[in-house]
Amino acid sequence: MKRMIGMLCAALILLSGCGQQSAGQESAMAAWERTANLTANETPEELYAAALKEDTLIVYSTSTRMIEVAKTFEKQYPGLTVQVEDIREGELYDMLRQSHDSEAYLVDIVCSADGRGIMTNEFLPQNVVYKYVPQDIAEALLPGSNEELLLLIKEAIVLCYNDEFYDAPPVSNWWELTEEQWRGKVYMPNPVRSVTTSVFLAAFIQNGEAMAQAYQQRYGTVPALCQGENAGHAFIRMLMENDVVIVNSSDEVSEAVAAPGSQSPNAGIMVTSKLRLRNIGYPLALSMGMTPFDGIASPVNIMMAGGAKNVNAAKLFIRWIYGEADGRGDGYRPYLQSGAWSLRSDVKDESPIPMGALTLHEPDRLYLYTNKDHIFAFWEELVQARQ
Repeated sequence: MKRMIGMLCAALILLSGCGQQSAGQESAMAAWERTANLTANETPEELYAAALKEDTLIVYSTSTRMIEVAKTFEKQYPGLTVQVEDIREGELYDMLRQSHDSEAYLVDIVCSADGRGIMTNEFLPQNVVYKYVPQDIAEALLPGSNEELLLLIKEAIVLCYNDEFYDAPPVSNWWELTEEQWRGKVYMPNPVRSVTTSVFLAAFIQNGEAMAQAYQQRYGTVPALCQGENAGHAFIRMLMENDVVIVNSSDEVSEAVAAPGSQSPNAGIMVTSKLRLRNIGYPLALSMGMTPFDGIASPVNIMMAGGAKNVNAAKLFIRWIYGEADGRGDGYRPYLQSGAWSLRSDVKDESPIPMGALTLHEPDRLYLYTNKDHIFAFWEELVQARQ
């Protein structure tokens, strides 16, 4: 009996110790939150003075434009340095998760599109990332830009064509791309490498009923479905069967569709931010008036990493990338080029087509998160069938 009581006491002591350790881990992050003081109303001057005592700011970003932002930030704030890791979204998730779980906290700011819903449904509730919204900038943000994630700009995944070859959009219904005249002429990034393309696939699968109506509108009948398919699955399958060309990135799609002087008859599924290539001679045009929608919205968010070591520099950088309180700072300018839409009510972007002129499917982050395995499994089946 005494032996049993002794064992019970030992177990209680062990459990008590584990509880204290867990509480200690939680209080460590709580202490970081208190120190970070993400709701404080601080001036740029106060943040700059504090940031000068910190180390190099580390930014994980899926956008190459972040490098340009970093250069203007360092010019604006002498003595501060920024290291931008330009990486694909899948790799960004892995690096961020490893940094947090190991308690190394190697990153301060994260910029991505949350194309798999991981930021919203996993990283945010687990305190892997936090939202920091400067109070004097919050009031200028458009509705919906400051909810779960802090959104920086909105882009979209659309169909583009060469307007030196075509006088007008060559198709008006997504199903047309599965027809014989488009065999081998449609390009898109590999969804395994490009998260935005996986969002594109998910949108059509999620909107199977709308795709069925679009099919009936064009052909007067319903699409033939394989077992377990809806019309969205069928569209992707038929696109693959029509020899859609799979490349690595939207940059390669841009080259295939609108390399300067190419007079290309091709069309490409790509992110709208590449429309800025028109400034250097790429005759890219966005196909509008598509049935059942023009494309899929792809908002870019910017978040602070939990446990960030350079909090003051991170706060200052987030202010800078939004163009500061008045929106006139150089930090926001790289994100205001054609194909990206400003999410500030007081700052106009350079896109000739207003965001409201497009019919866009808004990404469902919970759907993306819970169905990502299904989407990739379906894609793998199509790839295997094509080999």
